[in-house]
Amino acid sequence: MREFWRVVAAFFVRDATHTLSYRLEFVLQLVHIVFYISGLYFLSTIIGENSDLTPYGGYLPFAAIGVAVASYFQTGFDSFAKAIQREQMHGTLESLLMMPLRLPTIIIACCGWRFVWTTLTSIVYVTAAVVLYDIKIQGSLVLAFALLLLTTLVFISLGVISASFVMVFKRGDPVGMVLGRVSTLLGGVFYPVTAMPGWLQDLAYLLPITHGLDAIRSVLLQGATLADVWPKLVVLLAFSCVLLPLGLWCFRSALSRARREGTLLHY
Repeated sequence: MREFWRVVAAFFVRDATHTLSYRLEFVLQLVHIVFYISGLYFLSTIIGENSDLTPYGGYLPFAAIGVAVASYFQTGFDSFAKAIQREQMHGTLESLLMMPLRLPTIIIACCGWRFVWTTLTSIVYVTAAVVLYDIKIQGSLVLAFALLLLTTLVFISLGVISASFVMVFKRGDPVGMVLGRVSTLLGGVFYPVTAMPGWLQDLAYLLPITHGLDAIRSVLLQGATLADVWPKLVVLLAFSCVLLPLGLWCFRSALSRARREGTLLHY
């Protein structure tokens, strides 16, 4: 366990140092969040009252939570794939994968800094909405955080599958292109799933982000308890139990193929 945390810390320091070295970009990203929340606020004034949004306190609370969780989706979905691409470009991928480390350790180490940064930006999103526009957050923060962790685990599992395509095809990633965009479009990030036609709603509930968002919003904006969100929790657990082993198997298969074909360092 000590070795695991030492490796994760080393990768974290490397990635954080690289990101924070671009100070202007770092500050501009924080400023961008405030402008984004302001844009959502003005959009909410145009939308006005809506029966689908009333249980959540209006459009702004609904969208603010949606954007925060969607940022976790994007981070979990593309962090490992981008790390693989970066190591390929720098010519260090083979060295990384030849290290005496288990695959889950490499995945966590490569994604650690991005998840910390995403957590900070998500907190800024929600805090800005609360402070500037008096959004009411209620319910158990511990329960909401637990749901977010479980949802993130599903996102990471999908991200590992995405990285498998990057390993084999280098720049062709149908998982990232199709599933990522479909999840943003149908997952209830910017508008309720109930606003879509019935057949699209059925498709939306096949996506893990829909269940994660619905549960987290229910807790934070409606004060839902564990008993209320238990069905969503079970669905997320089922997604995790299926997608995590599948993702690890896909990546190991892709790595074996790349080594066999001698294309591990090709980009």
